[in-house]
Amino acid sequence: MRYSISVGVFAFAGVLFFSGTSFGKKLTNYEVLRAQVDTLSESVVNLLTAQRLKTLNWQSATGETETFVRQGIEERLLRNNFRLSSDSTVAALLKVNVPVLKVEYSSPVASHIFASSDVERTIQSDYDVEIVDSGQVRFANSYTFVFADTVRQSDIPDLETGSYTFLHGRIDPGGFLDTMLQPVLFLASAAVVVYLFFTLRGS
Repeated sequence: MRYSISVGVFAFAGVLFFSGTSFGKKLTNYEVLRAQVDTLSESVVNLLTAQRLKTLNWQSATGETETFVRQGIEERLLRNNFRLSSDSTVAALLKVNVPVLKVEYSSPVASHIFASSDVERTIQSDYDVEIVDSGQVRFANSYTFVFADTVRQSDIPDLETGSYTFLHGRIDPGGFLDTMLQPVLFLASAAVVVYLFFTLRGS
């Protein structure tokens, strides 16, 4: 029994369609980093509550990463009825250092014939937190948060929305296998699928 060429074309088009389709809405880089800051903020609130410290003075650098983190922590502190004071002589000192706040993309890990390649996205933030009261260190600890997933390369501009420079990452250019050979292999595999479809169904 023979099948018309239109059936083969339809089957091949279906392979291409599903190879280029991704499911589920991805979180933006801002949303991921804000969630990490919120988790840190919750830990800071719990620490301050355990130390019975309600009035705080803040100490941190003034870069955009520190400003981003400070805004998130301050919002959580104010919602939990903490007081922020500029007088360090009457308030405990909260120190937050942000050595790492970054977004990285791998070289393409999967390619689609008529669509964008997939890349692995890694978002990491590291924090050093210290609480000083009356000249004594009441608490000191470091925190690391890492988020990783796979995203479509063409979706990266939408994932990097926001004015902060740390929301943007560079894509690893990869090698020949990633950029040229992998799409060719995929096309060859799709052709084999179509050939087998006709051969097996027609026998």
